[in-house]
Amino acid sequence: MQKTHFNPKGQNKWFLAAKTAVLFVTLVCQSWILTAQKAPFPIRAVDEQWVREIERLLPDKPMGLGDPCSKRAVWDKLRQSGKYDHFLQQMEHYSFPPFSKEDYFSLSDGSASSSARGLGMMRKRAEGLSKLTWAECLENKNRYTSMIEEGLRSILDQKSWVSPRSDYGFKNYKGIAYSVELTSSLYAHTIAQTLYLMGAKIDPQLKTAAINALQKRIFEPVLNKISTQNTDNENSFLIATNNWNHVCLAGLVGAALAAIEDKHERAVFVAIGAYYANNGLAGFGSDGYCTEGIGYYNYGFGHYILLRECIWQATGGKIDLLATPKVQKIACYGPHLQIMNGVYPAISDSREGAKPDSGILTYLSRNLGLGLEPYDTLTYEGKTNDIRNDIMMVFPNSASLCQPQQQKRSQQQLIRSFFDSTGVLICRPVPGSSCVVGVAFKGGNNSESHNHNDVGSFTIAQADQIMVGDPGAIPYTANIFTPAYRYTYKTIGSFGHPVPLVAGTQQQAGAGARSATIHTAFSPKKDEMTLDITSAYNVPELKTLKRTMDYNRTEKGSVTFTDHFEFTRPKAFETVISTRSTWNQVSKNTLLLTREKEKMLVTFSSPGNNLSLRSEEISEGGMPYSRIGIYIDKPVKSGQIMITYKPAN
Repeated sequence: MQKTHFNPKGQNKWFLAAKTAVLFVTLVCQSWILTAQKAPFPIRAVDEQWVREIERLLPDKPMGLGDPCSKRAVWDKLRQSGKYDHFLQQMEHYSFPPFSKEDYFSLSDGSASSSARGLGMMRKRAEGLSKLTWAECLENKNRYTSMIEEGLRSILDQKSWVSPRSDYGFKNYKGIAYSVELTSSLYAHTIAQTLYLMGAKIDPQLKTAAINALQKRIFEPVLNKISTQNTDNENSFLIATNNWNHVCLAGLVGAALAAIEDKHERAVFVAIGAYYANNGLAGFGSDGYCTEGIGYYNYGFGHYILLRECIWQATGGKIDLLATPKVQKIACYGPHLQIMNGVYPAISDSREGAKPDSGILTYLSRNLGLGLEPYDTLTYEGKTNDIRNDIMMVFPNSASLCQPQQQKRSQQQLIRSFFDSTGVLICRPVPGSSCVVGVAFKGGNNSESHNHNDVGSFTIAQADQIMVGDPGAIPYTANIFTPAYRYTYKTIGSFGHPVPLVAGTQQQAGAGARSATIHTAFSPKKDEMTLDITSAYNVPELKTLKRTMDYNRTEKGSVTFTDHFEFTRPKAFETVISTRSTWNQVSKNTLLLTREKEKMLVTFSSPGNNLSLRSEEISEGGMPYSRIGIYIDKPVKSGQIMITYKPAN
């Protein structure tokens, strides 16, 4: 099969104008979009007129990412680069990971406390098929072909492709019903890519069996969901507004484009992908903010990119899922969330240390002309974790065929990012100044995807260390997403976050618990923002609770948080420092935080009141941190607590 690599000549100019292909998408989507005034976009019958339009754009034969093994030009160049030598040496002793029934049921039978064991086993098998396919395509000696075929047969015989956590009633394992979710979509796309890349090397009967399995377990269940519009849990990713939507659609559509012979059927799945992906986009703020945090941004929006590239290549660039203003705002989320020196806040279910994936930033910067200089020239040879993204990034794609663009940023853009509709502010030093402190201040609400009760939370960085702030994620247990248990975890409830404890009461969950931005004042030297977070607490006596952040970027910098509160009658009030720094109380109202080479002084006061401390270490299976409660000794009717953070190096 002959594959064409598209040449997006003048593409960056087209993106800025956003007229040509956007007009096409707008016209063919119009009947669906006009009837769905609010996200999520509902399940509805596929628009056959649109499908016929898409069908005219598709190649006659299925087409995956990269080139088949038989087309050697790029493969031989990759092999000769030397960047895969170590991988190929390791593969000489590789054995395909077995399926383990014990691991699959380890969470449900209580032999494991989290989903990691079963999920890890399942995904290692998909990774195994990818690694073997990489090795054979690089070498082209048929050394790994029989192992690939054995791995395929083993996966086809596997009772479930679904993550144990998502196999409701174990219907997939029992063969009662099949569903597309995070792991099964990975299996589907990996199988389809294997068939496409290996081509005639795969036994024809095995190829037929694999395609039949894809139809039975992946394609037909989704089409049935759309045609019957049933309300079962299975395949509800179509209307999800979180990372599930884009992850599952990327695997579904990518598999269809690479494996289905019938062009009309492929067009149906392109239409499904392009329409239902709007639900995933609806989960982002209108300012581009991702409430799930940077880790799930990598996972979810990274798969949106994968979906976009599959459709872009299959349609010769005529359908482009990047060509909307909101997507371009979402594309800037990663760079805008950085506090300083590669430090990002661990908001929601993100772990401390998580950063935007470099491949995502390269892809977006080059496609959208963002001018992210460190990423525009990165190359990705040597990565072999999968045969989807890692293949896409080393073969000609829409990003590699674009010329990097230079973009001069104003001082305002360099020192501050404000997600105004969400209420999240990032403040940074002036580049080249003596200031070494930056801060992220979060508003939002307590009904976000992967929600933590964290309205008013913050993270303070000094140099390249997080000194104080949101503790991030803990390992997933059997009940961690069950509403009755989720907020009993201190790290997910507000107790472990640097937010007040009001009259002994934590923040409540739900959309009604939300911040209101009531004051901002930004200047080259100082930034201020005040949030009203009263609604986050179900305390009848609480009249008002406002949190003000004052950031000073002069000299070495400082951050002050002030909580102003008022009750109808005297009540207890406590504010919190959450930190993984080593800490010592050096005076009655002063702490010294130390992390690596960085030291920070913390001073606290409350006019007219005496303050005391209480602390505890919290881990809940994750990285331990200290919760330092600073509380007023006796109930008061109103008052304020001020805490200032300054470098002590």
